[in-house]
Amino acid sequence: MTSPNASATPRALGAPPGKTIDLEQLRPILPQLIDSLSDAVVVVDRAQRVVAANRRYLEAFGLNRADLVGSACKDVLHCPEVTSGPGPNRCAACDVIEQRRPQRRLRSLPDATGAQRRWEASFNPILDPGGEVSHIVEVWRDITDRSELESQLSHGERLASLGMLAAGVAHEINNPLASVMAGIESLSRWMKRCRLEAAAAAEAAEVLAVIEQEITRCRETTDKLMLLAQPYSVAPSWVRLNQAARDTVSLLRFQMRKQGVEVVEELDPDLPEIWAKETGMRAVCMNLMMNAVHAMPAGGTLRVVTAGRESSVALTVEDTGPGIAPQHLDRIWDPFFTTKPMGQGTGLGLSITQRIVSRHGGTIRVENLPGRGARFVVELPIRGSGGPDA
Repeated sequence: MTSPNASATPRALGAPPGKTIDLEQLRPILPQLIDSLSDAVVVVDRAQRVVAANRRYLEAFGLNRADLVGSACKDVLHCPEVTSGPGPNRCAACDVIEQRRPQRRLRSLPDATGAQRRWEASFNPILDPGGEVSHIVEVWRDITDRSELESQLSHGERLASLGMLAAGVAHEINNPLASVMAGIESLSRWMKRCRLEAAAAAEAAEVLAVIEQEITRCRETTDKLMLLAQPYSVAPSWVRLNQAARDTVSLLRFQMRKQGVEVVEELDPDLPEIWAKETGMRAVCMNLMMNAVHAMPAGGTLRVVTAGRESSVALTVEDTGPGIAPQHLDRIWDPFFTTKPMGQGTGLGLSITQRIVSRHGGTIRVENLPGRGARFVVELPIRGSGGPDA
């Protein structure tokens, strides 16, 4: 019931002027209102003790309300800030108390299942009549899916730019290569008309053959660069997985020589073609092989194996690096999870690879090799769907 004293009850947010709301009517359902929020909410007082938390917060971080309320926030909350001093780990709640204005943070924290999630947290002050902060309302929003989508869009834009650059470079290189090839053909005809000594003619012919062979290699490289210019959403077709693996090894060969990594290719000559998106298959090969090469900065062996099954094919990528820590085996598929130093990895490669494989109706698994190293095994159906978004 609306209070007759309009000044004693605040106007409802968004209500027309003159319309007020009796907060006493809302008091009985306030806990249900807070619990119904999709964001995780926790309230901390000035002494930094937990006053309340909604259901979403408890479920998201695997906490118990009875153990949470009344405890010091630094002891029970899943918060990465560990100090009230200056620096990147400064407590956001401390900043709110001192500055009396809201704070915002982006954090990567594990949820109740242990999966790493991306959170956008806002810390909002509640002021007492004296203008001091009495409580801080923390609102944690899970933005993992949104961040992943933004990263994929950004990655897609970079790939599109790279594809345009690759197409331009390939075109500019192919033109002079064509001229050189035409020159070789002219020289070959000239040599046939001239009377050269047998030894000199043989030597000249050998030099021209080597130049022609190297030009062919350059053209093969530019053809592979042109593949980067293809739209990512190319329609499914019959794909030669062996060719995708060979091309990937070829593109990584320079980096492998630089690091002292040897490659062993064991490709099934009778491997059947599979119905898939070629760009997706090449992305799978590139992500797995690049990860393997990065795992061997001081050298090692990359082993790439393909094998045909009754109604599927298998791709195996092995390295002789340090392997994967047991506690990380279940987390390497999580978006943004990476063990690489800051700035050297996005943590999206394996997540995207798993999604591509799964949308093609396949499976991917990882295991540590005896001794050291890791093995990734991808199995794909011969007649797969091609994946709607793979």
